[in-house]
Amino acid sequence: MNKKIYTLLLGSMMGATSAYAYDFSSYTDAYSASDYREALNMGLKFFGGQRCGNTNNWMLMNNSGVTKKYCHTKDGQGSVNGGGNGNYDLTGGWHDCGDHIKVGTTMGYAAVSLLVAYDIWPGAFQDNYDDAYKSPNGIADVLDEAKIATDYFMKSFIDDNTFVYYVGFGGDHNVWVTSSKQSDMSVSNGGDPRPVWTATDKGGPQAANYASALALMSIHYPDASYKEKCKTYAIKAYNFAKKNKSAHAAIPEFYGSPNSEWTDELSLAAILLYRLTGEAQYKADALQYLSGKWESNSPLAWDTMTDFSYYYIIKADPSANNGQGGSFASFLEKNVFNLHLQKAEANSNGFPYYSNTWGTNKLACGGAVAASLLIKLVEDGVITTSFDINKAKNFNERIIDYVLGKNEFNHTFLHGFKGDMTYRIHHRNAMGRNDNPTSEVKNTCEFMFASGGLIGGPSGTGVFGNIIEGGASYTETEGGCDYNAPFVAAIARMVQAKDPSEFSGEKEIEKSISENSFLVYPTRFDDYIAIDLIERNYGQGKVTAEILSLEGKVMIKRDITNQISSLFETSSLNAGMYFVKITYNGQSATYKMVKN
Repeated sequence: MNKKIYTLLLGSMMGATSAYAYDFSSYTDAYSASDYREALNMGLKFFGGQRCGNTNNWMLMNNSGVTKKYCHTKDGQGSVNGGGNGNYDLTGGWHDCGDHIKVGTTMGYAAVSLLVAYDIWPGAFQDNYDDAYKSPNGIADVLDEAKIATDYFMKSFIDDNTFVYYVGFGGDHNVWVTSSKQSDMSVSNGGDPRPVWTATDKGGPQAANYASALALMSIHYPDASYKEKCKTYAIKAYNFAKKNKSAHAAIPEFYGSPNSEWTDELSLAAILLYRLTGEAQYKADALQYLSGKWESNSPLAWDTMTDFSYYYIIKADPSANNGQGGSFASFLEKNVFNLHLQKAEANSNGFPYYSNTWGTNKLACGGAVAASLLIKLVEDGVITTSFDINKAKNFNERIIDYVLGKNEFNHTFLHGFKGDMTYRIHHRNAMGRNDNPTSEVKNTCEFMFASGGLIGGPSGTGVFGNIIEGGASYTETEGGCDYNAPFVAAIARMVQAKDPSEFSGEKEIEKSISENSFLVYPTRFDDYIAIDLIERNYGQGKVTAEILSLEGKVMIKRDITNQISSLFETSSLNAGMYFVKITYNGQSATYKMVKN
């Protein structure tokens, strides 16, 4: 080709591309603060419709056509790995998607995402109900929902060397009925007692996600005995994961070859256990797993936990690097600006399409969560960045608005948001029928419940098949735990900023504080001490932190009112023992620390 013609053609192509680029330098929200609050609460309550066992699944409880308000109460009594029957209690947990199998891979990711959201943006969440959807119980609803998963996670470790990673099999998909009806059907159609799949020499990445969720629940759940139980099982799950770290457990019949990556799941579990226990070995593990690696080719999803791990490593050590000169902070920056934002900017709707198109909305939300994590680190002063952080905020908000209905279709992908159920979701309990309808009926009949489920999304710009079966329905109208979890995490930052919760369930700190009110780490420190406010609602009072010498001399003093986390630079302190004293409204808690 003539060089001049080629140059003109290339310039024309580049011009055409830039004409369709989305500008994230400015953005105006499409919805009100109360709308975002409604969307978050709907997206969170969806997990109640995923509940398995006798756990108050609201879609069963509110379905007048269902007489038995529970399902699958014999999980653990079916065949084990295709052999003889077990004698275990494996009831509870969440169904995977609109089907009723229980998949450790997606359940673990979903629970971690919800608990990370609460850990970082607690002001986004309210206490509207208890675990049975009755009166408020003094516990944030997100913890009520996540506890269904963590209760099940602890049951999943039959012993120190046996991990249950899957319950059910393909026959589950043969019928279209509610989970209550299905549990009374034959085993071949997904009824009780369902088969169980265990691992003794694989499944480390899945077990690591269980460890991460249990560690976060141990930090946040208000009941002391449950906190301690979660801590015990978080360590048990991590030990199993560490022993079997390099092999995912393959999901029978559905997910194909298991992902070969494991370092992101293990590093996240390790750094969260470091935060929980203060034991330096966990931090060393977290850094070692990611040594020499940069996992940055995918958004957060059931097989990619990297950005979560980066966030917590950076929190623990802002200058930490992977051993080859790259800081984890720079990796998170690149993931946000060079991956997610670039893909979104290339689309006329500001919506990123990744190489995996199974659930474009959940993947876009995963990218939005990564942006929120970076924003939080910058806002808290943990790191600085030369990138335009306002673009990251606008990207986060644009993805949420797209999902809620500000898109080329003018309909919401959050099923039932603002009463709009035009777009369908592949979900048996939400439809509420027990007559196993034909595909034609499923594709046209009404839904009983506005589920709040995140619908998979378009396979391309302007391309969406609004049917439950046929065509690309398995990618476009699927929904499930691993769809809603990144949505909840992505919108949490926005809701905390626009409509902070008035939930007072954690305000006992105003009456009494203790060593459980804060997390101060590492107990053996070098250049910094971090203080996390676990019980975070402090009204208008002032929280003061002091670092005292062994003789009681104040070495460093700072007010940390209304900050979730603070870092104290300690390089000027000599080696030796110190006390950290935190005071609120005349009451104090003291922590013993050692400078290396």
